[in-house]
Amino acid sequence: MVVRRGKGWKTPFIWGFIGVLVGVFVAFHVLKWPSHSLHWPVVNIVKKVDPSVVIVLNQQRKNAQLQTKGIGSGVILNRQGDVVTNYHVVAHANSLSVVLSNGKRYKARLVGEDPTSDLAVLKVQAKDLHPIMFASSGKVEPGELVVAIGNALGLSHTVTTGIISAKDRVMFRDGWEYHLIQTDAAINPGNSGGALVNAQGQLIGINASKIAQTGVEGIGFAIPINTVKSISEQLIKYGHVRRPWLGLDLQSGGSNSVGLLVVGVVPGSPAAAAGIQNGDFIVSMNGIRVRQMQNLIPIIQRAGVGRVVRVGILRGNLPVSVRLRLGESPLRSSKTVTK
Repeated sequence: MVVRRGKGWKTPFIWGFIGVLVGVFVAFHVLKWPSHSLHWPVVNIVKKVDPSVVIVLNQQRKNAQLQTKGIGSGVILNRQGDVVTNYHVVAHANSLSVVLSNGKRYKARLVGEDPTSDLAVLKVQAKDLHPIMFASSGKVEPGELVVAIGNALGLSHTVTTGIISAKDRVMFRDGWEYHLIQTDAAINPGNSGGALVNAQGQLIGINASKIAQTGVEGIGFAIPINTVKSISEQLIKYGHVRRPWLGLDLQSGGSNSVGLLVVGVVPGSPAAAAGIQNGDFIVSMNGIRVRQMQNLIPIIQRAGVGRVVRVGILRGNLPVSVRLRLGESPLRSSKTVTK
């Protein structure tokens, strides 16, 4: 039996075929969008930041010849050629060089160094520099995506990713308090002085160190950008960091003590001018109770050189209050709160 199709069978077939073509066309264009909208952001971050990250070469003299003894990283701060890096990257150098992302190499001059904060600033005479954009340390949050860019193990412009593990790890060095950013982004030798940036490609810290210990992974540290800016500005302006100075030798009896015992006053110091004496107990500063150096140090740091602080003293059984104008420490990188 032969089945004969009516004349109208072609119309729905044609419309169905057209519908399939339209569906394929729409699906093709819809499926193309995710490849752009969901593009892995690190690629664009690196393109933005990479020109601002440099290689720093530490050359030291041996047998009358210069030899490269260390390779680290640095970050371009401005178009004037100032580059920030770690102090330990440039320590003991007889000559320093900076290599830009375009491969051009320049001699660098040491503007200033600060072992206490592990920061240093170099200057290069170069054109067409690409300064990095700054974020604020205060806006950093745990869990935030970060990208570390540096020259790990001498491998130029290595990129690693991770998150902010913690934003306020406190450490003390040379008697001063510092706050570090903890990250699980891989930071290896050569990364030191490189950039730790956020998802907008803004600098949030300078990579400084990692915990190198068997069984420990993903614990690296960066110096927060607010600290980097403050220290760098002083190194550029003064060649060193101006730290406030009391001119006191203090002893702490612990967390349950009355206060900090004065066991020495430097003649001609701010403390001597304020009338502080041996045997006094420093019990408060700017209205904040102090029993240990860890209580006193942040107050001094926040105040800064030249500022007046109110010092609460216990002299025998007599409470005394004096005003003290903080001086600048005559020492460059030691325990400068006291002697």
